[in-house]
Amino acid sequence: MMLNRQVDLNQLLELLSGVLDEFGGLMVVDKKGCIIYTSAKFSEYFFGLGFWEARGQRVEDLLPDSGWDQVLANGLPCTGMVWNVNDQELLASWLPIIINGRLQAAVAVVGMLVFHNIEEFIALAREISGDRGKLDYYREEVKRLWGAKYSFDSIIGNSLAIVEAKRHAWDIAATRSPVLITGETGTGKELFAHAIHQDSPHREGPFIVLNCAGIPDSLVESELFGYEAGAFTGASRNGKPGKFELANNGSIFLDEISELPLNTQAKLLRVLQEREVQRIGGSSSLKINARVISATNMDIEEMVKKGLFREDLFYRINVFSVKVPALRERLEDIPVLSEDFIKGFNVEAGTRISGLSKEALCLMMKYEWPGNVRELKSTIERACLDARMGLIKPENLYYIRDRMKNKSANHESRTLTLKEAVMNTERQLIIETLQKTGGNKKKACELLDINRTSFYKRLKTLDIDY
Repeated sequence: MMLNRQVDLNQLLELLSGVLDEFGGLMVVDKKGCIIYTSAKFSEYFFGLGFWEARGQRVEDLLPDSGWDQVLANGLPCTGMVWNVNDQELLASWLPIIINGRLQAAVAVVGMLVFHNIEEFIALAREISGDRGKLDYYREEVKRLWGAKYSFDSIIGNSLAIVEAKRHAWDIAATRSPVLITGETGTGKELFAHAIHQDSPHREGPFIVLNCAGIPDSLVESELFGYEAGAFTGASRNGKPGKFELANNGSIFLDEISELPLNTQAKLLRVLQEREVQRIGGSSSLKINARVISATNMDIEEMVKKGLFREDLFYRINVFSVKVPALRERLEDIPVLSEDFIKGFNVEAGTRISGLSKEALCLMMKYEWPGNVRELKSTIERACLDARMGLIKPENLYYIRDRMKNKSANHESRTLTLKEAVMNTERQLIIETLQKTGGNKKKACELLDINRTSFYKRLKTLDIDY
């Protein structure tokens, strides 16, 4: 009889051992934290050891931060812990083994959640729900800070030129391909870039903007690609992600891309071809899924011919293109644009402008608007501040009246002083140069052989708003 019981017990132990090994994610430790049992799969995967090699070792030596100390401290279950093992995050729970009111051992269960009762499940569900709410909040904050601020509805105008440009951009937005936006300075290229992202498959991702003309050549690569800690003198000790990393799963807008140095163009081409980026000073590459939207006010094809812009990069960024029309090509939009700017400035500055007089509108329709919509906006704001209330009249449009008068052949016939003549000639030369460079001040400085500081001083002195 005893022999039969011994046989039955051995069979039962063999059966239980087989069940536990098949279960896989199981480990038992005693109250001192020493391993007394692991399933074969557990021991091999977590420790790279066999069962007998793992037995007797302290769990914190093989698996730091396992949470065993929490069970030891209070004798209560620890459910829903996350273990980082072999570069993977695994869900684990510790269950205490209480015998005669004392903690004798604990069981680690990996790969599932274990609850003693429904209250434990509800408590964890509430915690997860709270975390999800926080995650949703942070996601919305990221979209607010790094999301597109404008949509196609933000692009105002009913002229054929702007309607066709919007329709073309809207068709392109539905793709994931690179887009090149061209147009003179002040036409609203960035507005189109925001709208394309907002209507694209990447709309839920970030919209990251980099003005290539506003960054010194020595820093542009670290801005684009980021850098590791200690990559160069003055680098942050924590490193810094580049714009491409930040734009992952979203869009990156490279404004004034024609300003990129040639050596940076070559590195940008590689990022676009390989769809991966490597930080400065780094050794590994990060896969990037970001749509590239570029813009320029230069004749980039002419730059390619002159060797100022890489031809292969041009074809890479110019899969689709959108040309934003100049304001002189859509003069019929001036009334509706002016109305929108007036409403905005009334709210901002507390003015009470009701609109434009017929005479003021007639004057505005005769002006060429070299600064395009941006110049129109600043002109309206000046006029609103001058008029304060009621209708804007021609006398409030002193900005464009002065410019039209200077250009008119019927200007005052009095003899100019030498200083006035020099200033008029200088002013005309600077305006013509800016028109030639499409408003690119850096290129204008080079053509005029003048440093930037002096150039900006002359713009202010000569009252050139371009």
